Amino acid sequence: MVRAALLLALALAVGTLPALAAGPDEASRADLQRRATAGDAKAQVALGRLLQDDGKPEDKATGAEWYRKAAQAGDAEGAWMLGSAYMAGVGVNRDVPTAIDWMRKSVNGDHNPDHMAVLAVALLATGGAQEALQWAQQAADKGAPKGMELVAMARLSGEMGLPKDVAAGEHWLLLAAQKGDPDAQLSLGQFYVSGLFGRQDPAAAVRWMQAAVDGGSARAAGTLAYFLITGKDGVPVDAARGVALARKAMASNDMLGHYAMGVAYVTGTGVAENPAEGWYQISLAQRMDSQQQLKTAHDYLSKAAAKLTPAQLQQLKARVDAAVASLGTG
Repeated sequence: MVRAALLLALALAVGTLPALAAGPDEASRADLQRRATAGDAKAQVALGRLLQDDGKPEDKATGAEWYRKAAQAGDAEGAWMLGSAYMAGVGVNRDVPTAIDWMRKSVNGDHNPDHMAVLAVALLATGGAQEALQWAQQAADKGAPKGMELVAMARLSGEMGLPKDVAAGEHWLLLAAQKGDPDAQLSLGQFYVSGLFGRQDPAAAVRWMQAAVDGGSARAAGTLAYFLITGKDGVPVDAARGVALARKAMASNDMLGHYAMGVAYVTGTGVAENPAEGWYQISLAQRMDSQQQLKTAHDYLSKAAAKLTPAQLQQLKARVDAAVASLGTG
């Protein structure tokens, strides 16, 4: 579970690279153009962001060039945005080593702890574990929740060159969760329910997962819904709350939200039993499950299928195919 949580943390952090440096446009485009042309690095970054965000594909490359001008002038934010553009392939060809070089220059310039944590993620994803750990620890020491989360995962898994230390891992993850980071809150809840810290604490697990839900995490809503509907790992069943959370997660097309709702329909927990809808929701979740987390899906599908005709199953399979196509999910 620690390895899966670490990989998921990496994917989430890398996926938010450009957003970390985003800011509001406080001046007109004409004024930004004038100041940027005159060599104002801050205006160059703002103009680059405006161009990359204006919805016109032809402006993305021009935006990246304004980032480059600011970065080459030594502006840390310009270097960060240029690195982010290279990482995401926005306005330039995607080039991870070049992205990391510019990101490194940026954090060496302004020592932004949140950016340090993202740099650590990028380095870890490309095999640079030793340098990744250094940046993650600096980010954590400076109070960045993502840095704390990475150090926690390294301690819990024994990866990134650090010796395994469960107590230290819990300490850092708790600090990140207390700072309001939904990913850390969800991971903390999952680890309390699984007993990874050497003890199970279902009450603390539910409390931290709910905190992640309150912080806007659809994944947390789906996860907590599953536990409340099934009562797994000592979590008391709360069918009504579980169904409400499952529906909340489904509104964001969260895989576990669909799965939890499917289980509710198959078992008649919190809703009227409906094997057809249960089979559909679980099959859809299974198709969304790129990391193969849904180990019990087959059992629930078999239970539902036993109450359906071959014709019904064919119709449901077609419905799943259509939903997957609309979501762009494998």
